[in-house]
Amino acid sequence: MPTTRPRTITDAELRSRIETGAELDLAGENLEGADLEGALLRKADLTRVNLRGANLRRADLSGADLSWTHLVEADLTGATLIGANLTHAHLQRSLLKHASLALADLRWAHLREADLTDADLVGAHVEGVEMWKTELDGARINREALRQIEPHLSARQLAGLVPYSREPDGDL
Repeated sequence: MPTTRPRTITDAELRSRIETGAELDLAGENLEGADLEGALLRKADLTRVNLRGANLRRADLSGADLSWTHLVEADLTGATLIGANLTHAHLQRSLLKHASLALADLRWAHLREADLTDADLVGAHVEGVEMWKTELDGARINREALRQIEPHLSARQLAGLVPYSREPDGDL
């Protein structure tokens, strides 16, 4: 659901707003291609934001609301998304290598052709998540989440997963 309006916030303006430390409300903004590498975006309101092709490598998005956000082809390598809300988020062809999605809400998210190599999905809510051709080699997942997505994964995807035997306690 990308917005068609032009980008109104430059990377410099965005970084300045982030550095103030105040809770960010960027709901509905067009931030296509933004460079937010290493940004602290904890608990930010990023609902319905267009972040197509954005650089979010090593960004901290813990507890952020990314529901309905457009993250197609975004780079979230090494990003921290612990407890983030990604319901209905569009993450097709995104890079989430080594990302921490523990306890994240991924219900009905679109992860088609995304790369979750070595990602942490322990305790993530994955009901209805779309993972067609999603790379899952080395991704950690707990038994409950695996039960929800197993019927929708190929044998190759299942072989790459690393089952996590201890259920998360919610204090990650």
